[in-house]
Amino acid sequence: MALTPLAVARAQLLTAIDLFVADMDPVSVQSLAGNAREILEDLCRYANVEPMTELLLADHPGKPKRDIYAAMNLYRNCFKHVGTTEAERADDQLTLDQFDDTKNDYLLYICIEDYLRLRHSSPIPMQIFHAWFCACHAHLLMSQAQAQKLLDLFPGIQTMTRDQQKRGLAGCIQQFSSHSELLAHPETEVSFTE
Repeated sequence: MALTPLAVARAQLLTAIDLFVADMDPVSVQSLAGNAREILEDLCRYANVEPMTELLLADHPGKPKRDIYAAMNLYRNCFKHVGTTEAERADDQLTLDQFDDTKNDYLLYICIEDYLRLRHSSPIPMQIFHAWFCACHAHLLMSQAQAQKLLDLFPGIQTMTRDQQKRGLAGCIQQFSSHSELLAHPETEVSFTE
């Protein structure tokens, strides 16, 4: 496989999902997904595909673009920089104190949305994470009637603890990773070619 920006973003995003599902290293999940998000957003723009950030900007009219990006990169920036002044370091520490694994959910979702907009197909872990996220947040993303299929895939997900939700995600990925019908579907990437 040729190493291209898309291949790099895909590898980083899949690794971030693997770590997320295994409940390992949320800092690395944020960093890898943040890297993938930047690449995927640029690739969407180059392909004349509207990236998710444009929808976020449309949802917050009047808010400067730099504020949206600052919010999306808040934790990742703290993970790769140390403030130059004591005040900056204190602010960064406040940000780090707020970070937990739940902050990765939305970032992974944005990455997968951009990947799907660009490719119109994705590997099974991306498909399952996307469905899981939508099921967990169905009340924000769709009507109850639209959400029912996803809620059937993850029964009781909205009343589960975080640990139970993530175990359900892991089980679903494991269950469907060798599902022949899903693997044969044209929207499923099994091997990766440009």
